[in-house]
Amino acid sequence: MTRKLTLAIGGVVAAASAVAVFWSQGPAVPATAASRVATTPVSAVTGVNKNTGVNKNGVSAFPLAPSQADKQRVAAYWSPERLKQASSYVPSTKPSPSTKSTTSAVEMGPGDARTRTRTPRAAAPPPVASPPMVGKVFFKVGDKEYWCSASAVHSAHRNLVATAGHCAYALSQDKPVQNWVFIPGYHDGVAPSGIFVGHTLYMQEDFAGQGDFDRDYAFVTVHRGFSWQPYVEGGRLKYRSVDVGRLEDKVGAFRFASGKPLGRPTYVFGYPAGAHPDGTRPYTGQTVKSCDGTTEKKFVSAPTWQLEHGVRLAGCPFTAGASGGPWVIGYNATTRTGYLAGITSLTWNLKGGGRLDAVSTPYFNQLTQRVYTQASKQGTG
Repeated sequence: MTRKLTLAIGGVVAAASAVAVFWSQGPAVPATAASRVATTPVSAVTGVNKNTGVNKNGVSAFPLAPSQADKQRVAAYWSPERLKQASSYVPSTKPSPSTKSTTSAVEMGPGDARTRTRTPRAAAPPPVASPPMVGKVFFKVGDKEYWCSASAVHSAHRNLVATAGHCAYALSQDKPVQNWVFIPGYHDGVAPSGIFVGHTLYMQEDFAGQGDFDRDYAFVTVHRGFSWQPYVEGGRLKYRSVDVGRLEDKVGAFRFASGKPLGRPTYVFGYPAGAHPDGTRPYTGQTVKSCDGTTEKKFVSAPTWQLEHGVRLAGCPFTAGASGGPWVIGYNATTRTGYLAGITSLTWNLKGGGRLDAVSTPYFNQLTQRVYTQASKQGTG
């Protein structure tokens, strides 16, 4: 059965702050969901996806770059020069009359500081040390490059990344994104722990099939990481790829958790970058930010997004770019680890003013557990 939910996408452009990515050498070397809520482009088919997705027990698997040749192609695409020059485009959305929201993922482009018309207020530093397993994912949709937030999550093969579903599957095109990579610990254009090319995307079938934001999560296995090491040959600057090992060996990982009760103390991490409804931009998207509090004790809904069991954290002013960032319970600020119990999916404007003031995640339940379990079985070398 085919189900299509269509949403116009405009050409609103938010040029990304020049992503000056300097690769270390050596061995390691959008969203506005209000209490009235919103919509994103969806056009999908249930069951086995026509874009080579394999469906098993409600889990859809899509190859991203499964072979070494694929990995090398994606690695070559994300050269330091391309990352420095990349611009992120922010698709606009057309919510229904009774709603007022967008996803944080489709608004993921940070504004270029050189083109701002006002000075943004300085963002407060994270209240806790940034976990090394939190980072950014970069990917391509059509001929445009985008990014989201993400984190490493534990698996037997030490090669798994968790992010939002819409940071890995292009609903508007009904297929996975292209050239997906994860950069843990990304900050200010630096990739301190290397870059990890996505191997296979795992998600719950109802996200790609129906655009159901109760299933807006994704787990992506990744290849061994690499770093671009600069060298000079014939008077020209070139780069060679240097292996940095498996993801979890390099940066650690959160443990996966599902079925947890509501009303729990939670830390949320991510790379917010977009503007608030009033146009102010307190974040740059260049460093990890965090907020924390106790999640609400009842589920929230967003009908346009087909969200019925959202978990919301009020008081978190994250903006676009935070999508896919981890929700961590039992966080230990000393060891910088904890349990992954959600990912940022929507941001909300509860008070109806000019500032976003809450974030939400799909509830991690037995269906999420099933996707995670299937993904965690895959080795990638």
